[in-house]
Formats: sequence, structure tokens, C-alpha cells
Amino acid sequence: MKRWLTYCCCILTLLALCATARADVLWEPDNNFYVKNADRCDYIGRQYYANGDEGFITLWEAPGGTRAVHQFQNGYTLWVYYQYEDWACAVVWGDEGEITGWAPMEDFVLKYDYLSFEEEYADEIHPYDGQFEGYDGNVEEIAFYEYPGAPEPKALWEAAEILDQLTSTEDSYIASTFTDENGRTWGYVAYLFGTRNLWFCLDEPDGRDFPVRQVGTPELTAAQEPTLPLRGYVPYILSGVLVIAVVAAAAVLLARRKKTV
Repeated sequence: MKRWLTYCCCILTLLALCATARADVLWEPDNNFYVKNADRCDYIGRQYYANGDEGFITLWEAPGGTRAVHQFQNGYTLWVYYQYEDWACAVVWGDEGEITGWAPMEDFVLKYDYLSFEEEYADEIHPYDGQFEGYDGNVEEIAFYEYPGAPEPKALWEAAEILDQLTSTEDSYIASTFTDENGRTWGYVAYLFGTRNLWFCLDEPDGRDFPVRQVGTPELTAAQEPTLPLRGYVPYILSGVLVIAVVAAAAVLLARRKKTV
């Protein structure tokens, strides 16, 4: 009996580990302030345009900090993943790797995305009703977009890898549908193998040349060449003072040694 109970416990433990492995984990930045205050930060996970009053924004190592991490001209697109009070944690990936810093939330303007689309067309989005179940087209890849009519695909997947999950009659990954102005039906997929919030055209799954949806263009302050704000010089001033203090202390010690010789 004990051996049977032990066996059952082992099976339950393995199942629990499998469930944990499939759980979706939110990305977190490599930033000391965030690590120390993660429980006080709200997740955002949306793209924004830089829009500082001076024509650029400065990312700081912490809210209200004095060490500048990087600067971007207005109009540059950044990911805002978390918000702490009135500060945004913005992230950019470039050749030098991850650039993470903080700037006031008021220095950003939201970029039109899938949530913007859902809010604008809420009355025209309906639960999925099996419209893609009978699809038998021969496509090599499926093009997914941020929203129907987005300028370019957000992701491209080989059809052979995901077609079964989309055409399933019992548990399709498609959650809702939308019919655009040209009569095309689009399907929304909330999650697909690590990628979130995807739309694709049910009539043309591999379509790459759809009319671009006209969305509101935000008015941004004219971009200017970034200059380091005054408080950004504080670390350099402190470093200079420290160097001077060390040199002065060394000079005093040297002078005393000469007197004792």
C-alpha cells in the first residue's frame, strides 16, 4: 500500500512540474530598481512613441535617478513593459543588447495596437463559430498581424506546424472573428507557442498584400537632438570630487612623509 501511495505521489509531482513548465511567464527587465520593486510595478506590455517636451526622452537607471542610460528622439518606438507610479520602464533591443531605463509616463504616446483595435471595433468582433474548420487550402505559411490591416506581418508560421490547431473542430486556437470593409474574415489567436495577440485572414491565410488600415496618427512634439539634462552630470561631478579628494589626501600623506624623513 505504501509503495502504491509513493507511486501516486510521484506521478502527481511530475504532473505538477509539467503544468509549471507550460505556464506563461511575463518577461522581466534586467534593472536593479525593478528587481527591488517588482511587486509595486504594473504590467503594461505595449509599444509607445517617445514624446518628450524637449524633442527627446532620457531613460534613467531608476525613477528620479541621476544616471542616464540612453536617450531617444521623439518618434522612436519603445516597449513599455511596466509602470511604477508615474514612471514607465521602457525597453529597446539593439546591437548592444537590452537597453532598459525609466522615464515619466507622460513622455510617451501609445502606438496603435491590437488593444486599440479591439476597443475601436468592439461591436464588430464576434466569438469564433468554426468558420475555419473546413479550410483545405494549400499554403506554406500563415501570416499573422497585430490587427486586421496592420502595415506588415507580426509573425510568420509554417502552416504545417499550426494548421491543425487552427482548424480543430473541438479546440481551435481561434477565439474570435472580424469581417473587414472588403468582406474578408479575420481570426484572432490570443496565444500561439509563445507569441501573443495575433490576427490572420481566414480567407487568405498567407496574405501579404492587404489594404493598410488607416489609424489615428498621434501628434508628437518635433524631434530634437538629445542633450544630457543637468542632473545627468551629477555622477560625473561626484566622481570628479572623489578623484580630487583622493589626490589631495595622497598629497597630504606624501608631504607628511617628507617631513618625517
